[in-house]
Amino acid sequence: MSEKVDERRKSTGGRSSELPSDYLRMTEEVFTSNFSDALEKCGKSPPSQFSAGGDIYSDEVIVRMSLLQDKKLAGISVYASSDFDPKASAPTIETLLSLCVDALGQVFQGVFDWAEKEGQFSQLLEANLVDLDDLPLVWTPIEVEKRKTFVRVDKANPVLDQAADDWLAKNDPELKKQSQKEEQDAAGLFVLPTHKASPKK
Repeated sequence: MSEKVDERRKSTGGRSSELPSDYLRMTEEVFTSNFSDALEKCGKSPPSQFSAGGDIYSDEVIVRMSLLQDKKLAGISVYASSDFDPKASAPTIETLLSLCVDALGQVFQGVFDWAEKEGQFSQLLEANLVDLDDLPLVWTPIEVEKRKTFVRVDKANPVLDQAADDWLAKNDPELKKQSQKEEQDAAGLFVLPTHKASPKK
């Protein structure tokens, strides 16, 4: 299920469309495959897992990937944002999404490298983000394939937030209809990328 990313990089207003759940599921699978060793080191009981979310605005694309464990309130959520111009022929939204996914992979690679160096895999979700080397706690530009992409990290657990939203949706038919329409609108905006490139650095 897609999870809305509430905190934007840009301060412009406007409505957004959530990234389709199929795309987000595919992105989660790519991260799970590429970082399988790190997930195993984080612990199997309960297992660590990735959870993706994202939104398309009229001037921004934002993708989020979170590392979570059941029964733990905190997670590690990494956000990637790119400027978007729907009227431009290039870069396409598919390209921007691919760049964001690669940026997320770069940040998570840094997180796991730190955990390996410090022997902190089992306590990674409890770690103070300030202790992690060079972690972007505010929107920070990085270069991915010669294009500027912005990244940021926090301790959010969007699955818990989504659970509250789901409860509201089940008890508010109009909200449920609106969420379904937004996902359908987003699905028609682009052809899903295939994630040929690894999100690793």
